[in-house]
Amino acid sequence: MIRKGKYAIHNGSEYSFSLLKDKSIRLISNKYADLTQGFKHLDENIYIKNVSVEEVDLFKINSKAVYKGEMFSASEERKTGKVLLDTTNTELAKKMGFERTDKFMYSKSVEWDEVEIIEERKPYTLD
Repeated sequence: MIRKGKYAIHNGSEYSFSLLKDKSIRLISNKYADLTQGFKHLDENIYIKNVSVEEVDLFKINSKAVYKGEMFSASEERKTGKVLLDTTNTELAKKMGFERTDKFMYSKSVEWDEVEIIEERKPYTLD
């Protein structure tokens, strides 16, 4: 799985989250077991828990992939389950066999075992 977006650490576990109007944090889980941690069932496979910002450590994740020694933006293709690599570097794209997908964007689908996924984590503040 390639993760991107805002995350929070609460009681040693990581969750995606959303900010509520009252500046509290809504933790979002897909794990049934989190019901024992005070989460409430929201939908089919979604569990939520509202906490204060003081109860969590917030951070942002941006995942990249190393492919043949080069770093690329990466996401997971929903249809195929493969890793989708993107670059705006024309020369690198041609060298690596990427296809042009937009005026300045080149993309290539690869298998999971062809890449190393690196999660870049940065602190996230509500300011």
